[in-house]
Amino acid sequence: MNVEKIIGRNIKELMDSKKISQREMAKIIGVTHPTVSSYLNGKQIIDSQKLAIIARYFNVPFDFFFSEKHNKLNLLFRADKPAENIEEFDFQEIYNYFENYISIVDLDKMRYIPQNYNLNIEKRKINEEDKNNIKNVALEIREQFNIEEVIPNNYYDVLEKEGINVIALPHSNEKFFGASSYSNDFGSFIFVNTNKKISEERQIFSLFHELGHILFNRNEYKEYSNDPLYKSSRSSIDEKVANQFAGYFLLPENLVKKYIKSKGKNVDIYEMKKYFKVSIQTLYMSLHDYGIISKGKYREFWKRLNIKGWEKIEPDPIDAISIEDKNNRLVSTMKNLYLNEDISVNRIAEALNINLIEARKIIKDWSGSIDQYEKL
Repeated sequence: MNVEKIIGRNIKELMDSKKISQREMAKIIGVTHPTVSSYLNGKQIIDSQKLAIIARYFNVPFDFFFSEKHNKLNLLFRADKPAENIEEFDFQEIYNYFENYISIVDLDKMRYIPQNYNLNIEKRKINEEDKNNIKNVALEIREQFNIEEVIPNNYYDVLEKEGINVIALPHSNEKFFGASSYSNDFGSFIFVNTNKKISEERQIFSLFHELGHILFNRNEYKEYSNDPLYKSSRSSIDEKVANQFAGYFLLPENLVKKYIKSKGKNVDIYEMKKYFKVSIQTLYMSLHDYGIISKGKYREFWKRLNIKGWEKIEPDPIDAISIEDKNNRLVSTMKNLYLNEDISVNRIAEALNINLIEARKIIKDWSGSIDQYEKL
């Protein structure tokens, strides 16, 4: 297929996704209706300036127009009150992050195909048997990941080593926490919003909340040919299951009790939450769930949490985790491409959703490491 037809087909795909007519497109790019028709039919090549206008309007990367085949991913999103807090631009931007990742990283090396865990939850409520089943799955997955007896330094790295594609980038909507995608063709993807207003603890929790959806809600990642940006209605019970899984995964009962035993009477709750890399809220919920603290102490905690505002501001948070440590696979791939002069600074900035100054700082570190190596 020649380039004019490829570009025309891709413009039409974008127009169809937003139900934009040829006359509306003509106004957007400042041409006549017949000219738009010629672009779409591949009879006339469109100039780069007009393509840039279309790219900005639909919020897609410029190279979208030159691709013969677009990888269709079906995404599930998570946010506080999704219907209120997820906008259309969130869908498109997150989808762009996934597409950028796929265009850079070699997906053929290793891919995580999860087992599908079906829970038959009655009355849309989690009972003790359901909780035990979720707990057992969390322990099983920790064992599969070879971390059943340890708290790793970098959870993002753990998932990547298992073949799960992790994309942890800043997104402007701080009420939106994460998204995930699964398909037999591409494997498993997890996106975590690293907006500075979202604590590191919550970001790590989102990482495993999304893994919970991949494990327990795999059948919800359905193929929608006309809309790859599928947003699940995500029932409250699905959210509760994913939350339970994340809690049990990050705070396995055996390691929690082992930690407390090692400290004796000198358990510092702030040190403990830092050790397990969880929020104070998640820690207290687990301590209560495991019968380590009484109902009375648990109620006291929630009163304190509301008074001190800990629900929104994490007390004594863990240190910030760098963008490189959260996206090791993507960054390592781009480093190799850059040192071989196969990727530009602008492309790196776009893929990491950072400005050029931040991208140049990262590249300077790469060049510095090569200089040091050559001096040895």
